[in-house]
Amino acid sequence: MLFVVPALTLWGCTPDVTHLYDTEKQTALAVATDVPPGWKPDAAVGIASKDLATALSAVITTAVAADRPAISLPLPLGIQASLNPDLHVKRVKIAATTDCAACFSLDVALEGQARWEAGPASGSVPISAAATAIVAVSIRDGSSVEVKPRRVGSLAVEVPSLGNLRVNASGPLQEWLRATLVNKVPAIRVATLDTTALPVRDLRLSTTTDRLEIEILSNVPGAVALRALPAPASGVEVALSETVLTGLARRAAFKAGTLDLDVAVDPRGIEVEGGQFTMDLRLWRLVGRGWYRDYAVTGDLGVSRGARSRLTLVATSAKETAASPGAIFVDPIAAIFQSKILDAIVDAMNRSLPAQTEQRVIGVGLQAQATEARGLDDALHLYGSLDVVEPGTR
Repeated sequence: MLFVVPALTLWGCTPDVTHLYDTEKQTALAVATDVPPGWKPDAAVGIASKDLATALSAVITTAVAADRPAISLPLPLGIQASLNPDLHVKRVKIAATTDCAACFSLDVALEGQARWEAGPASGSVPISAAATAIVAVSIRDGSSVEVKPRRVGSLAVEVPSLGNLRVNASGPLQEWLRATLVNKVPAIRVATLDTTALPVRDLRLSTTTDRLEIEILSNVPGAVALRALPAPASGVEVALSETVLTGLARRAAFKAGTLDLDVAVDPRGIEVEGGQFTMDLRLWRLVGRGWYRDYAVTGDLGVSRGARSRLTLVATSAKETAASPGAIFVDPIAAIFQSKILDAIVDAMNRSLPAQTEQRVIGVGLQAQATEARGLDDALHLYGSLDVVEPGTR
């Protein structure tokens, strides 16, 4: 509930400021649609390569385990032997590649056992394999970022002799493994950008040995590009420039319209530094000729703890900086709370966190959890972990 302290100013002497509010509303609700060539991102998501490697390792292991046919091996005199491989991933390494801008080079080492049968004879032998592949990162439906092996380069399989059988099992095993890596390993959805929370004009993908970068051009007019792209050593990192934060908050404020006592909220600028934010806030009263009052609001950035961690922004204090003639006092903290303008920022950051809602690919789950929030280089950065949930576990 807002509260007002009456002023003794004569209402008839105040200038009409309602037209100023209408002008600001048009500016705040404007949407940029052009995509300039060579644009620079004003928001971005970074995912560490080693976490992508962990996810790929789990998915490849599951795919190989799920696709274990009895491989036929022809023997002399028309006799057939069968081989049942049971492999798991020993190691996955990701590196940069020049194959494409949104690709990784993948080195996979597998090992396990193969059970063979030939008439009454049978046995088990250790097997190992090493493969290189190109992993492509793509955008589906304008918002889902997916990772999938695109083609296999080199592939070597080591199989010892199957008892006294004179047969080379390496070739058939190579064919099976090559087909499995390309056709049976599904696309892993590593991020789904909620374009209702963070309206996107354009997306661009790039890779380095250390990370996948999802560069975003928001539709906030005049938004300033990020000074530094996310570079997580592990897990994930989301960054939104201060101008995007301000644009999202202003849109939410003007869409909300007037609150109690015909007061409207206008967050005109937001700055973040370390664990705090500062907001240039204007409160408008849109009755009669109207008035406005300006405040510098400060608050804390944080991450809630619990089953689902989330970014939090909490306004803690406000200091008046200016006012139009005839303005009376309205509680700015209560107005911020009632207008929920901070929720627009919180939702944009939390919903941009990769796999923020658990996603499962052939039984393997990806789960992101926010761990820290910080203002850095004129942008809000949200850091998180990216955990792989094995089949049959939570």
